[in-house]
Amino acid sequence: MKKLLIWFMAVVCLSSCGPHMYNTYSSGKENASFIIVVGNQSYTIVSVIVDGKSFQIDKVYQLKAIRKAHPVITSPGKHQITVVADGKTMLTENVFLGLQETKKIVLE
Repeated sequence: MKKLLIWFMAVVCLSSCGPHMYNTYSSGKENASFIIVVGNQSYTIVSVIVDGKSFQIDKVYQLKAIRKAHPVITSPGKHQITVVADGKTMLTENVFLGLQETKKIVLE
């Protein structure tokens, strides 16, 4: 009787761990999107204007050093982005940024 009970418990436990068991995990991602400015030449003053709010970029890295670039953090959604480098407007663009999406802007 005891062996039958142990066998029954083993069958019940192992059958519940089949391919029909699904779990939903929350990834815990922040509600943020990112804008990175890189360039082929050096610029002294670069500003990124997102929906009228200005962000100063300290250093514009080259494209091959994109991992070092500091991103501008914004909320996901539709934004108007303007990039001003050395007093000249380099880019004006309307973009839609998704959750955890990174917009890469390359200055020529």
